[in-house]
Amino acid sequence: MSSAELPIAQRAKMREAALRGRRRQRLVTFGLVLVPVALAALYALVFAAPRYGAEARFSVRSSMAQATQGGTASLLASGNGGSAVGGFVDGWAVADFIRSRDCMRQLDSKIGLRKYLAYTGLDPLNRLSPDAGEDELYRAYLDAVDVSYNMIEQIDVLRVSAFSPADARTVSDALIGLAQQFVNSMDEKGIADTLKVSKEAVTRAEKEAFDARGALADWRVRNGNIDPEAEAGMLLNLSAQLESELNTAKINLDKIRALDNPDHPMLRPAQMQVSALRKQLDDVRARMSGKGNTEASRLKSYQALLNAQTFADQNLASARQNYQQAFTDTLRLQRYLSVIARPVPQARPGSPNTGVLLIEALAVGFVFAFAVRMAEALYREFHHG
Repeated sequence: MSSAELPIAQRAKMREAALRGRRRQRLVTFGLVLVPVALAALYALVFAAPRYGAEARFSVRSSMAQATQGGTASLLASGNGGSAVGGFVDGWAVADFIRSRDCMRQLDSKIGLRKYLAYTGLDPLNRLSPDAGEDELYRAYLDAVDVSYNMIEQIDVLRVSAFSPADARTVSDALIGLAQQFVNSMDEKGIADTLKVSKEAVTRAEKEAFDARGALADWRVRNGNIDPEAEAGMLLNLSAQLESELNTAKINLDKIRALDNPDHPMLRPAQMQVSALRKQLDDVRARMSGKGNTEASRLKSYQALLNAQTFADQNLASARQNYQQAFTDTLRLQRYLSVIARPVPQARPGSPNTGVLLIEALAVGFVFAFAVRMAEALYREFHHG
């Protein structure tokens, strides 16, 4: 039987039943949407613990950045080594340190972090027992502390939320102090490593120079000669002088022989003079460059020791200069934490944000209602199919 053939009263009842069904579905949908909103409002107005925020801004600078002038130069002259890349590295390093468990431990040791984060009220999202374990404390710490790095301005932004304005300020100031200690420790390690290497080079160069001087002094004592170079020069002059006198004596001998008189009274003395001068010249030359411990061999060993001492002295001077330059560079590149804005806590609670929370709950309600309606439609289709 078609709907046209049904009695008018029955058709009216069917329309009324369909209308009631659609009205009931709308009421159910409206209720599903409002349930999360009501729960969120109940939580925000009754259970939620108010939290006060404090924001601080700081950056890691170096002494080199202060000496750099000009717009572009100043932008690039921050951070480690006076470069933008160094600034990025230092800024991220400080942010990572603040988010670390090690920073949380230091903060707990410094100010007793638990008493600032512990909460035993009705708010289940902020509940933390005063004797909670480290894992629970660390989760609460990450919820209360947020730090981000602005790469364009090269500054760190620290946001802290606590249950009172005074607590927010205390935690923020303590974290800035720990960040300053962290930056100082970065400098201390870098300076210590740099100066340690340079100082070790100076120590080695000093020992080498001392050994070289000692070896040269031992040679002089062993050979009984303070300056063999001067003695060698003297022998060269003596050799030249003897050679000149020998030539003169030979010429004189040749003149006497030219007289062709074997009994000439000057012949024998002239021959003896030539012979004596030749022997003296041979002795001097043997002393200079003969075999055994001659002046040439002693001069060779002396020159080797003297060159070693000269090289050691030059190496020592260079090592000392490098050490002084390293010391100057470490002072020039020393980093420090520059606080741009001190933490100022909010006068009114910043959390929970009731308006945002209700909007989020409304969105959740719509999604929840849509999911329920879809599930209902699929069930009806499956059941009647």
